[in-house]
Amino acid sequence: MDTFLTDHWWVLYLLITLLIFGFQYFHRWAFWVLTVLFLGEGATLSAQLGWPQSAPLWLYAVLPAQFINAVMVLGLSLREDYDPIDHKYKVRLALRNGSLTLRNIRRGVSIIGSAGSGKTESVVYALLQHFHKHKFCGVIHDYKHFEITELAYPLFQDKDIPFHIVSFDTIHKRVNPIAPRYLPDEESVNEVSRVLLENLLEQRESIAHGSSKFFNDAVEGLLGGMIWMLRTHYPQYCTLPHLIAIYQYLNPWQLIHWLSGDLTVKAMADAFIAGKESERQTAGVLSTLANALKKISTRRIFMALSADEVDLDVNNPEHPSIVAIVNHPKYETAFSPIIATILHTITKQMSIRGRRHAFMLMEEAPTIRLLNMHRIPATLRSYDITTVYVMQDKAQNDMMYGEKASRTILSNLSYQFFGKVNDPSTALYYEQFFERIKRPFRSVTRKQDPFDPDTRVTKGEREVSKVRSDVFFRLRQGEFIAFSDGRDQRVRFPIPQWKRELPPPKYLGNSEKMAHNFQKIHAEAQALFKIAKD
Repeated sequence: MDTFLTDHWWVLYLLITLLIFGFQYFHRWAFWVLTVLFLGEGATLSAQLGWPQSAPLWLYAVLPAQFINAVMVLGLSLREDYDPIDHKYKVRLALRNGSLTLRNIRRGVSIIGSAGSGKTESVVYALLQHFHKHKFCGVIHDYKHFEITELAYPLFQDKDIPFHIVSFDTIHKRVNPIAPRYLPDEESVNEVSRVLLENLLEQRESIAHGSSKFFNDAVEGLLGGMIWMLRTHYPQYCTLPHLIAIYQYLNPWQLIHWLSGDLTVKAMADAFIAGKESERQTAGVLSTLANALKKISTRRIFMALSADEVDLDVNNPEHPSIVAIVNHPKYETAFSPIIATILHTITKQMSIRGRRHAFMLMEEAPTIRLLNMHRIPATLRSYDITTVYVMQDKAQNDMMYGEKASRTILSNLSYQFFGKVNDPSTALYYEQFFERIKRPFRSVTRKQDPFDPDTRVTKGEREVSKVRSDVFFRLRQGEFIAFSDGRDQRVRFPIPQWKRELPPPKYLGNSEKMAHNFQKIHAEAQALFKIAKD
């Protein structure tokens, strides 16, 4: 037996390896138990035998066994951490102390924090760096007038993927969200007209009833019918500026006659056409649409929407791109409806299988209303699209979509970053995301009777949230409570070193070119009709 072990010493190590593997596989704390056992046994024998006698024991038994123990725990840890998800969907965010890994950003990211909490400079910029590194295409909604675009443009300008800027005061490139190629059927026209109208009329979560609903539906049908008419018979003029110019040029009877010339258009606008005998009803529909369209009947918006220079099919493998759509808080009422329409068109083009990986970054997301927003993150995930939803407070989202729809939107975004809050109800909402743990409490009860003093001490445990609501009021700039992959962590981002840059605009606000373009569009609209106004 001694000769066998001497000649086949590796059998002993193999046996030790199998025993360690089996113990670690079935026992959570096996590594530490075996470490204490090996080192403790070695120390005991050294104390009894002395170092010269115990040195071979350490060299050939204790240290090799501990090495095998360490290798086994490392191997099992790597096996548990193995994830078949593509590396480009794993984001490693650098922190002041360590890092935070998001294992699959296709699940969606929400970033909520009050003004000045550091959302853009910390989390958003770190995500943009990842998108740049892995050549994502996508769309950015920049609410604060080039704040994010100035950060994104230096990152993406040297990549193979073109970076387009769509803005409405200083115009870089023109875009047409209702170009015929984006409207293959009547259903797509109905959807885009609904998105545009809901944002023009500033409709929120409340659902219209009675006469209000009738007028909204009639206006939506009229708008959709005009879009389909231009798309089918005048594709070169299928733009929102031409639509507005035609609407403002024709009188009610000319408009009805024009729409009745196509059966599909007549069916779409039938609620308006059928009410022609009622002057009051016709006037109500026409005035509602006129009041809505006046918000976007400006020279700058006409210039920005009068040509198709930016392809909104952003994740097409043949011509991928990144589109930054720039809003302006000063002109939000006019710009937001157009931006919502552009974003709607982009999301519809994204929802096709076999396309490139992409992202949709929505800063101040509750400032625009998208159709079925509560389903967009879950739907786009199936097409390898990452949704990044940024807002200041949950209450803003509740106002835009309603409490139930707002909760559904946020529940479809798996990675949550909670920054500083100012509203107690929002802090209580944050608290619900974290597990409940048992914490000991001590209650002291004293009688007020001076002749019978009695003090009782009660000890027990109560379930409380792991992260209490008061924590969110004390978060500093760049500091967030991150909830990812079932775990929560308090993180603080370093101050980033960024570069801000923008390309020169193509058209400046209120230029002569804009005035000439405005007159040209109205002239082209009038040239379509050979009849004279009464």
